[in-house]
Amino acid sequence: MELTIGPFAKQVGTTVRTLRYYDQIGLLVPLRLNDKSQKLYTSLEWKTYQQIAVCKYLGMTLDEIKAQLEDRIMSGEELLAFQKQVIEKKQTELNETMKLITRAQRLYEVENPISGVTDELTFSLLDAFRREKDQIQAFKQYFSGDKAIVSQLDKYNEPSLQQTMDKEGLQFCLNVHWAMQKGETPDSPYIRELIQRLVERNPELRKMIAIVKDDAFIQKHSDLFNLYFPEELGDFIYTALTNYMHVEEE
Repeated sequence: MELTIGPFAKQVGTTVRTLRYYDQIGLLVPLRLNDKSQKLYTSLEWKTYQQIAVCKYLGMTLDEIKAQLEDRIMSGEELLAFQKQVIEKKQTELNETMKLITRAQRLYEVENPISGVTDELTFSLLDAFRREKDQIQAFKQYFSGDKAIVSQLDKYNEPSLQQTMDKEGLQFCLNVHWAMQKGETPDSPYIRELIQRLVERNPELRKMIAIVKDDAFIQKHSDLFNLYFPEELGDFIYTALTNYMHVEEE
C-alpha cells in the first residue's frame, strides 16, 4: 500500500491537518516519497497510526504516545494495566467533581437568594468544597484531643448533613450581606443573633470558630483556608466572629 496524505487520511478516518501535525512533531513521519516528492503512507505508517489511535482512545497524551512508540517503555499488557489505573483515577476525580457540582447547585435553593451575590458566594463555597477533605483532616489533627468535635467532623461526609450545613452557611452569609446593606455593624445585636443561631444548631461550631484567633494554625494551613471571599463581607464576618468569641470568653 502506498498512498499520499489525502487518500490515506480518508482511509484511516482522520484529517490531512492531523496527519501533518503528527509529521511535524515526529509522531508519524512517512519514510518514502513518490516521484513528485510527495510523502507516501505505507502499511508501516498505517500500523503506527493504528497504535496512535488506540493509545489516544486509552487516554494517553501525544507526548506519552511518542515516548511509548520510540522507546517501548511498556509492553502491551503493562500499557493496558497502567492506563486502566489512570482512567480509574480520573473516573474517581470526575465522580468527586460531580458531587461538588450537585452540592453547589443545591445552594441556589436557599431562601431569598440575592442575584450576583449568591453566584459569588456559591463559587467561594465551591472552592472550599474542593479542599474540604484536607481542611477536615487539618481540623481533626488540631482537635485530636476532643472526641466530640472529631466525631462531628467525621459526620460531615454524610450527604444529608453536608446539604444542611451548606445551605445554612450560604444563608448566613446572605443574611449578613443583607444586614450590612441595612447599616448593621459587626457587633450589633442582630449580627450576634445570627451567629448565635448558627452555633445553637451546630454546638461544636463554637470551638471551631475559635480557630480564627490561632494565627499559627491559619499560617500553617494557609493553602487550605486562604480562599477568595467578597472582601468587604469577609472582613465583616471575621470581625463579627472575633467579637462573638470575645464576648463568649468574658
